[in-house]
Amino acid sequence: MKKVLILTSIKTGSGHKSSSNAIEKKLKDAGYETRQLDVFPLMGKRGDFIENIYIPITTRAPYVYYSAERFSEHFPDIVHRTMYEQVKAGLLEEIRNYQPDLIISVQCMFTKAVSRLIKRYRLNIPFYIGVIDLIKPPAVWMDKDADITFVPTDVIRDDYIMKGFDPRRVLTSGFPVRDDIIVLNKPKTVDSKVNILMVNTSTDLKKNIKFVKEVSRLDNVSIKFICGLDKRLYQTLMQMQEKGDLSKNVQIYEFVMNMNDFLAQSHIILTKAGPNVITEAVRSGTAIVITGHIKGQENYNYQFVTSNGYGLKCEDPDQIYGVLFDFIYAHKIKVCLDRIVRHRISNGAEYIADYVSQHI
Repeated sequence: MKKVLILTSIKTGSGHKSSSNAIEKKLKDAGYETRQLDVFPLMGKRGDFIENIYIPITTRAPYVYYSAERFSEHFPDIVHRTMYEQVKAGLLEEIRNYQPDLIISVQCMFTKAVSRLIKRYRLNIPFYIGVIDLIKPPAVWMDKDADITFVPTDVIRDDYIMKGFDPRRVLTSGFPVRDDIIVLNKPKTVDSKVNILMVNTSTDLKKNIKFVKEVSRLDNVSIKFICGLDKRLYQTLMQMQEKGDLSKNVQIYEFVMNMNDFLAQSHIILTKAGPNVITEAVRSGTAIVITGHIKGQENYNYQFVTSNGYGLKCEDPDQIYGVLFDFIYAHKIKVCLDRIVRHRISNGAEYIADYVSQHI
């Protein structure tokens, strides 16, 4: 049985782990032995620190994160050389112990570190990259030494080719989506009550609070707010609910394992521009309102929503009530839900597994 090593990360947002889970599931279905490896701990305490501060720094000090992201955008080679030196010993040991027939990375920080390691030690292992941004990935994703780069949209593929990538080695796969996301044959219908799902709508705590308060002013809506890994947000909203500062039509959740059930029951999702949540929402036939983004990392993902007619963008909590009122009660939501079901975006995990089966 051939082996595939999937390089991922666990604590730097949910996209890496969600997409690697989806790819792993399809590869196992195709008969491959797979293993996921969180690369950051191979850096020792420094790697653990980087992972552990991701959520706090993006939610409490976004401009610090933005500054670091801007540095990596302008000097990606410095970032990759640094990562290579930090991770090479541990990663080389993992590769030699597991002896994979293929390595796939869905974590951008280690792309060139992997290809450099393969070349330096003559490992003769194919290396694929799975990009998990929707419109304009950071420069650290780009590695012309990778055998294949899977990208979720033609917009990214065209950009890579313009930057000198071999068109035969950049393939549009779609975004890897979990199997449990229910794909509808007909649009969701909106009756008397609109079910609104809010998934960590902003990296800013005050904006999150204002968003949920404004949305709860709408008549005939049911609101479920998922805070994910942001424990400070969850604790704050729970305290507000206990004090009676939140409407009774708001239910608060921390991290959930059954996002598919929440999406299946929702007509609209309000979320920051994380690619996995966006694609899962589209697959589930749910209209999307982009309410925020991580500075520097998710700046352009909203275009995937607005250009395809899957929803709209409103990052100002002072305007969200009026935007949603118009969207719902002027019946624009029906047009949006119809369009989403017609488009039927593909599952990148299936494409990647099929390609691996044909070539490895």
